[in-house]
Amino acid sequence: MSISKKLVSIISPCYNGEKYLPFFLDSVLNQTYDNIELLFVDDASTDNTLKIIDAYKGRFANRGYKLRIFSLEKNSGQAAAINRALTEYNGEYVEWMDSDDIFLPDAIEKKVNFLAQNPDCGFALNKGFVVNEDNLDEVVGILGRNKPDGEDRLFDDYLFERNVAFCPGIVIARSTAIKKAIPTSHIFESREGQNWQFYLPLSYCFKHGYIEEPLFKYVVHSNSHSHTKRTFEEQIKRYENYDILLKETVRNIPGISEKELLELEEKITEKTRQRKLSAYREYGIIN
Repeated sequence: MSISKKLVSIISPCYNGEKYLPFFLDSVLNQTYDNIELLFVDDASTDNTLKIIDAYKGRFANRGYKLRIFSLEKNSGQAAAINRALTEYNGEYVEWMDSDDIFLPDAIEKKVNFLAQNPDCGFALNKGFVVNEDNLDEVVGILGRNKPDGEDRLFDDYLFERNVAFCPGIVIARSTAIKKAIPTSHIFESREGQNWQFYLPLSYCFKHGYIEEPLFKYVVHSNSHSHTKRTFEEQIKRYENYDILLKETVRNIPGISEKELLELEEKITEKTRQRKLSAYREYGIIN
């Protein structure tokens, strides 16, 4: 039994999700936690995504969950889709989740209980099972951060991609923490993703805690954006977009000093330089 029944808002962007969307929606409906609103943002899908989500309205109502559907006029990417919902949620706790992943049944209850029992934490990290799209029951890996033995420098580790996982489903946050860390209720819009824009401000501004177990399934798709084979030029452009995303995100973190900002921007520039150099070697441009 959960010790808290405060509203949890789940924000989920979706583009052309007809193949996998029912698995996600069923996993929300199967939660043991009883007070949930799903803010589903359709990113101008061209398949049957909207028909599928519409068909679930009755099931959400019967479960006692709120289902709120938003649609973008043109395909704009996950960050833009999330921005559509960031001024609309009502929950005390906020979760963002890709619509092709799957919650375990007690995921939301365990996350809420952890934050209720740890009032000093603005957000919490959990882990996830890795599965392939052709066999959702076979676990092929575990995704998540291993809690450091010594000093926990989560902000730096997110920035430099050390011992972290970037997929949604890893984090649940208090709405008060999101509103303080992202006071504009607007994250930087980039086609390269939406996770740094949440994780960097939250980890800079708030203490976090660990739920040391997998609470969702991260579904690997062979044609996903992260698994796309890129040309050298496309890879370089992606690193440049990351550079822009990171700098724009840290510039908007509340309370960051000018001195620290300049130091971080220099580190980001060097990180980008090193990644480009690695790409030159990987693609055989230089030895």
